[in-house]
Amino acid sequence: MNRTPQIDQNIGPRPVSLPNDFGNPIGLTGTMVAEDIHFSTATGLLTVEKLYKSVEGKVGYGIIAASGESRERRAYLLDEQGDTVLADNGSYVVELPVNDMFEFLAMALQAEDARQAIGEHMLMRPAVNED
Repeated sequence: MNRTPQIDQNIGPRPVSLPNDFGNPIGLTGTMVAEDIHFSTATGLLTVEKLYKSVEGKVGYGIIAASGESRERRAYLLDEQGDTVLADNGSYVVELPVNDMFEFLAMALQAEDARQAIGEHMLMRPAVNED
């Protein structure tokens, strides 16, 4: 189940604090540009993702994954500066060439697609001759 909300484009930038269990919260003043909510009936995992863009062009990304009593919140701030991107996860800031950042994102998306395809559409069992 995915939901893409209707975003009121008349709402201007506002202060946002993205919660982060693995570092400091990510704060910025921006406008929400995308939101996705997904529930997997196979795993019972609810995932909420939000994407914000600041007036200066920085991008804030927050993701919350919850299942039962457990919850994990992560947040990132991406700041493109010419040929490089500063990626802040609330604990560390890494400077990456833009091309490397795109390659890392493509690899992450491919890994996520493969994981979903196996988890949602296939039942994995060892072959008869495997232990």
